[in-house]
Amino acid sequence: MNKNNLCPKCGKKISAFYMKEKCPHCNVNLMYYNMEERLAADEVNAKKEVDAVNHFLGILKSSSVASPLLIVRLVLFFTPLASMCLPMYGDVSLISLIMGLINSEIQIGDVIMPLVSMALVVVLSLAVIISSLFSVTKTGFLRNMIFSVINTAVFIVLGLIIGGAGIGWYITLVIYLLEIVMHILCERQIRQKAD
Repeated sequence: MNKNNLCPKCGKKISAFYMKEKCPHCNVNLMYYNMEERLAADEVNAKKEVDAVNHFLGILKSSSVASPLLIVRLVLFFTPLASMCLPMYGDVSLISLIMGLINSEIQIGDVIMPLVSMALVVVLSLAVIISSLFSVTKTGFLRNMIFSVINTAVFIVLGLIIGGAGIGWYITLVIYLLEIVMHILCERQIRQKAD
């Protein structure tokens, strides 16, 4: 039986189609009965929700922008997008790849591996960014390191498979290695603040 189909005072069943404001059994006003208690309960629930949101925002702030070192790390996460605009494999860069596909100058089959590599750079970099937003959590550092090491390893393996690494590939690799170093430095700083 649905609780909403019971009178809050007498507890007797009321039809789901009953539209009057007073209980047909005890004549209590259904809308205003125990209004203060319901408002107090709503206030408690609203406070819990606000506290949960504030806690979540605190985690995000403490993990990403609470210090200059964390801000530098956050900015570093977006730099592979710029380095991919330089030649990554031979003379293939993100810009030349996109323009060649748009202008039908190259076939997708000819550049499938560089395309996969660059797509993985973007996807795995997003995973690293999202993971880093929760660095202050209990397993944050471990998660950051796992995502960054996987990202770097996949990038290196694809670079070896594709071959012809250009300046953009080397710069992206250096960025990934710097990200790992930044995770370690940021973890030390976060732990020092926690102590």
